[in-house]
Amino acid sequence: MADTRENESLSLIRTITLVIGAHIIMVLTDGATLSFGIFLTDFSDELNVGLGVTGAASSSLICVAHIFGPFGAYIATKTGYRITIMIGSLMSAVGLMLSSQVRETWQLFLSHSLFTGIGVALAYTNIVAYIGITICDKHISIVNGVTLAGTAVGWITIPLLINVLRGLYGWRSSLLLLGAVGLHATVLSLILFRSTRKESQSKISKINCEFSEANLDKDSMELHSEDVEDNENADAQPKKTKVQLLKEYLQLPVTYPLFGYLIIVTNLISIAFVGTLYHLVASANTRGVPETKATLLMTFYGIGSIIGRIFNGVPNKLKLIKTKNTFLITLIVAGLSTFLLPFCRTYQSMVSVTFFIGLSTGACIPLLYILTREIVGIQNFPNALGMLLFTTAFINVVAGFITGWIYDLSGSYNTAFFIMGSFYILGCFVIIVPTVGLKYKKARTCSKHVTVKSSEVIGLSSPESVGTEL
Repeated sequence: MADTRENESLSLIRTITLVIGAHIIMVLTDGATLSFGIFLTDFSDELNVGLGVTGAASSSLICVAHIFGPFGAYIATKTGYRITIMIGSLMSAVGLMLSSQVRETWQLFLSHSLFTGIGVALAYTNIVAYIGITICDKHISIVNGVTLAGTAVGWITIPLLINVLRGLYGWRSSLLLLGAVGLHATVLSLILFRSTRKESQSKISKINCEFSEANLDKDSMELHSEDVEDNENADAQPKKTKVQLLKEYLQLPVTYPLFGYLIIVTNLISIAFVGTLYHLVASANTRGVPETKATLLMTFYGIGSIIGRIFNGVPNKLKLIKTKNTFLITLIVAGLSTFLLPFCRTYQSMVSVTFFIGLSTGACIPLLYILTREIVGIQNFPNALGMLLFTTAFINVVAGFITGWIYDLSGSYNTAFFIMGSFYILGCFVIIVPTVGLKYKKARTCSKHVTVKSSEVIGLSSPESVGTEL
């Protein structure tokens, strides 16, 4: 009994250490790279190009990160999560340091978009996947939120750090030092994560994570065309070939229909998220807001995002509202808040709207991963996550370019923000319309089934058997 309690205590300590460490790595990798929008105006002036080009360089990083997401998951199966995340953290930090020395536009795309983007892919995808397969369903919403809150903490702390460093050393040196600080993530990766994926997956059977029906929306989530087999039966089957595994991977949106709709929604969210976030500081500068205050908008965005990411799972945890409905609410709030940006005439109103954008999008992204995990299951979650990121790769490039391009044409960000907000609202309809369709289909099926059963009870033939009985 004492040994059991001691093992549970050690397991709890390891879990807490893992979550805190993963949170810090998110701050130093994803948080640092997404705060790169602070330097858009500096690069635009230095390289003598429009904000559309520098915005495309920033959004191209997300494109590369999402393209290499599935490859990052595959590399982890060969080298292990520890080495993969460590290499990704190292590339992310070195990429920021290289970006501080660019003198040509193509160098910015090479160092930041490509090199740093690959590093973010290796680190981010595998951190989320590792958390998803090692933490049980009972605590996944809170743990996932705390881990992903590292990105938002980066949005708060990094702009403040850059403001201090910029005043002391200039923007180039501040970017160089930011990359140097990011090197600490490499050391943390070496300490925290298990060396092989097999060790991580063996933990799945021990923690006995089962998806309860209460966490799923029975009326709208058509998870599979057939019943999912038990793990024991799956283990008894012969080992599948790479061709079979690839076929199953590509058929995930068909096997799990709601996951297919979720891919569409993710693309819409990516357009709005990237198109707004990467031009938030630049839009404030164009309205005459001083550089320091404009940079602080990222801090208020980060504060809202932290709250959203940490507490996104609380309503579901308390059984107040289902995960899917919470997800829809966050999309509506994000869309309406983005619509309000052009109407902000004072700095205080900009701070308030920015906070709510951060709050809603901060809750939206973890909920997206939780929904994916609930739909496809723990075993398929790493592959589904890679597919989810991969499909949004090229959309992110378009998003960053469109917002900057509209500004270059019109001289204002108002139209761009109206368009970005509409993508959030459109995402709601993509979820709601199939949900209503599935409910209607299920209602018709149930009523028909009841009619057939009633006919059998009173000794009558079913409609299909009329004219066929002797």
